Amino acid sequence: MNTTRIQNTLETLFQDSARWLHPGRRVVFWYDPEQQFTSSFNELQLEGVEKLQLADTAFTVKYHLLVEQPTQAFLLYAPFPEPAPQENWLLDIQKSGLTFSADPAALIYADLGLRSRRLEIVIREHDKFFKSRKRTEALQAMGISPDSDERGLLLAMLSVLAGLKVPDAGTLIRRVLLGGLLESDNVLWSDIERFISPEAFWEVVQEHTDFPKQNPSLNKLFVQLLITHFAKSLHGTIPPQLANQVITPGQRAYAFIDQWMRDQQDSLGWKILSSEVAEQLHIFDAIENLEPEVLFEAASFEVVDKVLIRTCVKTLQMQMRQQITELTPWRTWLQARHTLIWFPQYEKIYQALEAAIALLEFKQQYPEGFRQPAPLLFKAYASDLHSFDQAYRHFIVKSDDAQGDILKGLIDDVENLYTQWFLDSLGEAWSDALSEEGKGEKGKILPPASSPLPLSWELEGIASQTRFFGRHVFPILERSDREKVFVIISDALRYEVASELQEVIKKEVRGETSLEAQLGVLPSVTRLGMAALLPGSKLELIPSDDDVRLDGLSTKGALARQKVLNQNSRVEATVLSAKDLLEMNTDEGRAAVQPYRLIYIYHNVIDAIGDQASSERQVLSACKTAISELLRLVKKICNSINGTNVIITADHGFLYQRRPIQEADKQPLPSGEAVLESKRRYLLAREQLNDSTLLHFSLPYTENGTVAIVPRGSLRFAVQGVGAQFVHGGASLQEVCVPVITYHHQRAVKGDEGPARKVGVQVSARVRRVTNNRFTLTLVQSDAVEGRWRSRQITVAFYDPQTNTPITDVRGANLSSTSPHPSDREINLRLTVTTANPPSNVYLIVKDADDESELLRETWAVSLGIANDFGDF
Repeated sequence: MNTTRIQNTLETLFQDSARWLHPGRRVVFWYDPEQQFTSSFNELQLEGVEKLQLADTAFTVKYHLLVEQPTQAFLLYAPFPEPAPQENWLLDIQKSGLTFSADPAALIYADLGLRSRRLEIVIREHDKFFKSRKRTEALQAMGISPDSDERGLLLAMLSVLAGLKVPDAGTLIRRVLLGGLLESDNVLWSDIERFISPEAFWEVVQEHTDFPKQNPSLNKLFVQLLITHFAKSLHGTIPPQLANQVITPGQRAYAFIDQWMRDQQDSLGWKILSSEVAEQLHIFDAIENLEPEVLFEAASFEVVDKVLIRTCVKTLQMQMRQQITELTPWRTWLQARHTLIWFPQYEKIYQALEAAIALLEFKQQYPEGFRQPAPLLFKAYASDLHSFDQAYRHFIVKSDDAQGDILKGLIDDVENLYTQWFLDSLGEAWSDALSEEGKGEKGKILPPASSPLPLSWELEGIASQTRFFGRHVFPILERSDREKVFVIISDALRYEVASELQEVIKKEVRGETSLEAQLGVLPSVTRLGMAALLPGSKLELIPSDDDVRLDGLSTKGALARQKVLNQNSRVEATVLSAKDLLEMNTDEGRAAVQPYRLIYIYHNVIDAIGDQASSERQVLSACKTAISELLRLVKKICNSINGTNVIITADHGFLYQRRPIQEADKQPLPSGEAVLESKRRYLLAREQLNDSTLLHFSLPYTENGTVAIVPRGSLRFAVQGVGAQFVHGGASLQEVCVPVITYHHQRAVKGDEGPARKVGVQVSARVRRVTNNRFTLTLVQSDAVEGRWRSRQITVAFYDPQTNTPITDVRGANLSSTSPHPSDREINLRLTVTTANPPSNVYLIVKDADDESELLRETWAVSLGIANDFGDF
């Protein structure tokens, strides 16, 4: 045996306070029955330690230690076997000290800093394990407690085989199961059999999960753990064919699976094993008839989501075709799925189902339909009825994104509900209300005439789009000669989309936001709607002309509108495109608006998609894009170019249904010399037509008695060509209820908490150095999720500073802890270096997963050459 190794071990033994049960002087006994280490003993030089070879009587030694040198540390070398306790006259001193041996097992025992002599025997019994220096050093690096018993030592040894850095029963069992449920193909299981023993592993399993040891197997273990977790998740009784697989009492088994499911590193492997067991035990057949109130919080098997989704679809279809019942429980049940492990795979389906539930609940609120006077119906649409259009949009967008055909039948039923009940019923009620409203002052019917007079396109108590500038823009310009006004006009920004945008603005930026509705122009087309939003007194619509004049000036195109703004607003004004402004940096943006007090910004996403027959199918998803871009625009105006007053409006809305328009939904297109202009949703004519099925309106911005003629409800004129699903120009509420969002930005002041923000993130590490190919990075969520602080999804990786490419895998994490204690908000991410020769200095970059903005960038050193396989940093 190497004397230096003995010297180092003894020095550690004397100096390590953790190995001693008392603070007094330290005495180590060294028995060497075969006298192999006499020369090594003589060569030892231990500072502060007196060496003493036992040869004299025990009484002489005892007197020397207790009377002559009561505080001196001693190494007592006995070149003979350890006496039996009843014959050992130095037993009292030996019991207060430590015993040392120089054989390999004893040295390992000493290196591990253990106290129980029984563990030296355990080490000898597992000599195959300790023949590997790598395994022995890994075990020593774990720093196991000196008071560990046999179970603790065996757990640490098993953990080394599993590649763990600390003894952990749960992670050990997880690693073994992830190696495969068939022992013959499980490499880690083979190592356990070779270097330790299956019995040791099953002891750990029983203690940690309560799994019984009778005839154990890995497959049986995982099946029973999973079924137990499933049983504990149910709000009812588990199916009888599965009941014999439940572990009792089951709390530990449930906690084990629950922790595994939530582990970002191992959850994918868990999903694979869960799916294997689901197929093996025919779980779908066992649970397909369970009620949703029993299943809704269970997530042990993916088929639970499939069963719930199928049941929900059938329920909604039945309710759409028959009497609607209470839907609130389904809202609760679907909401519960959001935080469960399989939700991301079915998120779009769940969101579509929630939108369908909203549609049905909405219908329940209007059993008598929508009939009321036109001004009240207009206000009802602005306050509430637009929510149906919004829910329909959400359903269509999410069902488009959903995988599979599970929603196919429900989509047809939703189309029926939307087109045949909502659009038809609301459109009919609105057409009738307009007819009554326009007959005469205060609803009085005018005397009979040779032909009925056209209806007047105005509503009592409802602001007209033609008064937009005077009502919303001019008062801001009047109250101060310094204030700027930013007017964003988003083409075809329907009222229900603006309502969603307003809610997003409230959450994302600081300020006061309001939304109101105004009656759009008729026909509800871009050239007229854009002109109506400009300052001026006389609006002139000329049929079959792309232009509309305002006080004699053209309003066609950006330059013409800028000329109108400068002439009629009495302030310096400019016109920008939203696309150009979003692409400008801060300095460019400020320079573009600095000379002006009035800035009109034109945004075109929805109409650009909807007006093309090839892309109109994507118009509802384009609404989401529009919301995102408009929010970015507001943030840029207020945060980068110091804007305060922002007004968002539209030229018109639109009608859209996913189902292709049938011939029954089309109105024959009138023709003749009287017709001046014809489109799918309106006609302009010199005079009224002899057709009582059409609505005729006199317009204040046309001359020579020009009349706007529209079909009732949501009908289209039978115009040749494709592209009839997205339309505007008519008088439906979806087309003419035009939104006006007014936003006033507020700057931060002392003591003000400010707008909602996402939580931050920090790194917890003593040194910024990577020393292993696999390592753990600890992140700390800087704020608890509460109040204005929102959760955040992040990605984490190390990057090559030259190529900006990752040198490790890119890991994701969810910063969502609500705990006030920073220690509870720690997140450990296991990263692996994926580059063969990484640079010596790299960047650790943490990004927001939503917009990929950098939250943190640090320089770290890479020193893989000095690492062992089991360290961290």
